[in-house]
Amino acid sequence: MKRYKSPKFKQIIAGIAVMGGMVIFQGRYQLYFDNGNGGNNWKIGSPQTHIFNAHQTRSLADLQTQALTLVNRDRQRNNLPPLVADPLITKTAQGHAEDMAKRDFYGHDTPEGKSPTDRYQALGGKGGIGENIVVLPGSPYFSLNYGLVERFQKSWMYSEGHRKNLLTPNYTKFGYGIATNPRTAKVYAVQNFQ
Repeated sequence: MKRYKSPKFKQIIAGIAVMGGMVIFQGRYQLYFDNGNGGNNWKIGSPQTHIFNAHQTRSLADLQTQALTLVNRDRQRNNLPPLVADPLITKTAQGHAEDMAKRDFYGHDTPEGKSPTDRYQALGGKGGIGENIVVLPGSPYFSLNYGLVERFQKSWMYSEGHRKNLLTPNYTKFGYGIATNPRTAKVYAVQNFQ
């Protein structure tokens, strides 16, 4: 005996299928990381982040170590020597990420006009530094995790000016900072290079 299915039932099933597809499509970056192949004259490494390690809250030290790992992955894919973590450059990067989050601004220069090099030298550093920054507005990520670090690294690699900093052959030192503003749900990240 054949079961009768009303046209309304078919519409409901079709609607559920479409909604399910939209949820999967929108959430694909939460479940799967793909860095692509890079460009004509540069390469990007394979993601180090996957569904099993992407979303767990990590310590600041873990995030900074992961950021350096990703930078060196991409430098080595482009036949460049790895960078080493520098405590003073890291302090400069972290300070700027926290300052942007606390005061809810976004820029290489502070509202008072202090540049990345000014901030580095104020902490006792010598010479200048390069900087990449990013903000994720209205982020649903209230935890800082490897997924964010991977996402930010990919965005910098696909941006010509940021990639230039990442792949500057003369740079040898690196620092990373990341901070959130719980009031605005923004996440700020900073890479500094020398």
